[in-house]
Amino acid sequence: MEDIIKLLTSIHFSEQEAKIYVQCLKTPGVTVFQVAKNLHLSRSSIYPVMNHMTEKGYLLLEQGEKELYYAEAPETLFSNLNITYNNHIKDIKDAIHKIPIEVDQEPYLNIHGFDEIIGKARTLIYSAQSEIYLNTDLDMSLFDDAFKFQENKGIDVFAFSFQMQSVNYLNMHLYTRNFDPFDATRLMIVIDHKEVLVANKNPLSGHWSATLTKNQLMVSIISEHIHHDIYLLKLDQKYKKDLFSLYPDLEIGSKQEKKVENITNLVEPKNND
Repeated sequence: MEDIIKLLTSIHFSEQEAKIYVQCLKTPGVTVFQVAKNLHLSRSSIYPVMNHMTEKGYLLLEQGEKELYYAEAPETLFSNLNITYNNHIKDIKDAIHKIPIEVDQEPYLNIHGFDEIIGKARTLIYSAQSEIYLNTDLDMSLFDDAFKFQENKGIDVFAFSFQMQSVNYLNMHLYTRNFDPFDATRLMIVIDHKEVLVANKNPLSGHWSATLTKNQLMVSIISEHIHHDIYLLKLDQKYKKDLFSLYPDLEIGSKQEKKVENITNLVEPKNND
């Protein structure tokens, strides 16, 4: 009996209402006095409750020499409650959609740990419905199962890497500078131009951390970054020489340029033109 009362109180019933309904279900045609006596409650305390339950359709009242209460048939009661509940949910949804949102912000979620980041990256790749942009010097075979899944669906993957990669999928457009293997420190993934994951390895601690967001500015920035890496590679391949060597006036003299130049000199193969 206690289990039934707990279940009733988990929906529309107060504890008193649940006890009264069960009592009226057990003994149909009962008076307020009898209910109060069986539940060890005062008549004055439960009379307004039973009145309210009658108004809500939980109880049925038979007028006569005595006022007799019956519990509404469970099938009828819970069918009505279900309809009422669904109508309320619809009204709530309609009302919520009308609330003016002052600032539409997408959260930035932080992920820590290499395995956790790789797991999330694979989940993202699996979820893609149109296109995937990828930039990483990690061994891309880490995502082999996800890439094969998307290969079967025909989802295009545009991937860039400085390192040599051994992956080969029908729907993957792979662009790599084929540098000798080095310690990978980055991972960038854009899914359907809607969601982006940016991860890196801390050079001091060796700890991997990442940011995941649907913020459209971040999605656009990383998408453009990956595209620009591919464009520069294609230009270098077309002219058989580093673009900045051909056109020194392209440089703007920033510290970022020097930093990239130093890193490139460390990892670029000795036999490059």
